[in-house]
Amino acid sequence: MIRYCVLQNIFYEIVSLKMKKNFWIIILIITLLIGFAFSACTDEEDYSSSKSLSLQFSSDTITFDTIFTTIGSVTKQIRVYNPENKAIKLDYITLGSGNNSYYRLNVDGDTSLVAKNVTIGAKDSIFIFVRVELDPNNLSNPLLVEDSIIFSFNGKQQSVLLMAYGQDAYYHLPKHTLGNDNNGTQYSLANEGGDTAGIQTNGNNINWKNDKPHIIVGTCVVDSAFTLHITDGTKIYMANNADFWVYKDGSLKVNGSTSNPVVFQSIRSQDRYSSIPGQWGKIYFIAGSKDNELNDVLIKNANIGVLVDTCVNENPTLTIKNTRIENCSQVGIYARGATIYGENVIVQNTGSYSVALTLGGSYEFIGSTFANYWTYDNTRTKSVLLLNDWYEAADGSKQLRRIEKASFHNTIIYGSLLDNEIEFDLTEGLQSQYLFDHCLLKSNALSNNNGTVQACVLNKDPMFTDVSSNDLHLENSSPAIGSGNGVYNSIVPYDIFGTFRLDPPSIGAIENRSSVEKRR
Repeated sequence: MIRYCVLQNIFYEIVSLKMKKNFWIIILIITLLIGFAFSACTDEEDYSSSKSLSLQFSSDTITFDTIFTTIGSVTKQIRVYNPENKAIKLDYITLGSGNNSYYRLNVDGDTSLVAKNVTIGAKDSIFIFVRVELDPNNLSNPLLVEDSIIFSFNGKQQSVLLMAYGQDAYYHLPKHTLGNDNNGTQYSLANEGGDTAGIQTNGNNINWKNDKPHIIVGTCVVDSAFTLHITDGTKIYMANNADFWVYKDGSLKVNGSTSNPVVFQSIRSQDRYSSIPGQWGKIYFIAGSKDNELNDVLIKNANIGVLVDTCVNENPTLTIKNTRIENCSQVGIYARGATIYGENVIVQNTGSYSVALTLGGSYEFIGSTFANYWTYDNTRTKSVLLLNDWYEAADGSKQLRRIEKASFHNTIIYGSLLDNEIEFDLTEGLQSQYLFDHCLLKSNALSNNNGTVQACVLNKDPMFTDVSSNDLHLENSSPAIGSGNGVYNSIVPYDIFGTFRLDPPSIGAIENRSSVEKRR
């Protein structure tokens, strides 16, 4: 609809030009003004007010995946489409974090923090330019800088995610696909990338530098016949659903220190994500991998902490010492016919079993603590420990896999279930072997002096300091203090934090500090 004011202006222009007797210019001006009137004087009723309308975007996520090396600005663009047959007026376009955002927008030339009353014509589009300014060497930046562009219109909102890496780091990005289709596993190899990926190689030995974080996107693989060495202080950040695999005949040797452990955690390292489980996949020791070591390691916020498959020689598939696995949405240690040896191992707060030893195998843990007080999102129903010696094959038949050994010495197995934190899923007559020696157990099915349970503390609260904050130190009146077997002090003379163990020692991975002071 052409408004009266516009027609009036057109009339005055015509009169003026008639006085100049320039007919063709009159025609041109009339045409331009009428076009302007139709485009610029649209009534509100000519905008789409449909609540079912959805904008379309050239991408629903803008990722700034450049590896920053200097202070600077990186700019990307996004196109916003209006698929309707009517124009649409957006109330505003802004950033989710407002003025605190690391990002800045240019909405069709408007660089204000909030672009208001933005019109997109029918079947038309606009460009938005997004800039991020970061100093990658500023260690106070979040590792992953996230925000969103908010579009508000017709009583609803849509958003586009913004992601950028906030610190300089070593990046392991997928370069290969396992499988022939688009749904195959996207992976990188732990030995490729050279110095830019923080990698040094010597034959089949791979060393990762520890001077900057390592970022895993997709799946990172230690290939067959290679051995990856990761040293103290290395921080490994896993993107959403990222995995770390060790192939057949490959080995992973992670050696941190008490004061400077190696850490596997989510790329979202800000405080609000610090204890959220299920933010990445797992560390997976594939069947046939061998002689793997995890010493002084923290693994947190995964789906599965470590998944360990069948061994190939007499050596343990995995030796794990002075290591904490916590806040896993599924299982902490999930073994399938493996051989595992552990000292000073803590597994806590998992959505399912904390330690699942399945499909037979051979296992030994000394001075460890398996505790589950899961409260994250639903009620836990699985016990802390599972022992299993069979599986159902594809044809429905029951396949038996005997547990050669499952020995627990000076170990706490406890949690928040009412009666029982140990589940035996064992086949009668198969004679799977297990032993609990000087342990503190929560179980209504076990009793001392029956050959498999020796000098254990049964169904007594270990009295941890604060399970809500994952503090499993023992209170001074804990029944675990001084109840361990001192024979194992020669094997494990220090607890997980480097405190000298007393004789007799406390049960669990942590020696009571007050008792240490009193007995010196």
